[in-house]
Amino acid sequence: MDFNDLASRLGVDEEDFKELVELFVTTTFSDIGKIKKGISDNNPADAAAASHSIKGAAGNLGFDEIFSLARDMEMQAKKGSLDGFNSYIKDLENKVSALNPSMRG
Repeated sequence: MDFNDLASRLGVDEEDFKELVELFVTTTFSDIGKIKKGISDNNPADAAAASHSIKGAAGNLGFDEIFSLARDMEMQAKKGSLDGFNSYIKDLENKVSALNPSMRG
């Protein structure tokens, strides 16, 4: 992932973008916790709200794969279904975790 390109699209330098990514990672893992709680409470509305938050932040930063995954999760949860969410969460955690090595380079 080319952070310099993504940073230039937002009109910020790469160091500022890396700070935004760090905040995104922290916030997204917090939102993933909310999704997990929504699953354990069988509360699709809470899972949808947290997925929506991730979707918005990912879209703003240009993280298209994370955006698409969170969008799919939100749409499904809004329909009242949490089927397959444990798999979605694992995929989401992997994609968000993968941002960290990029930040070091």
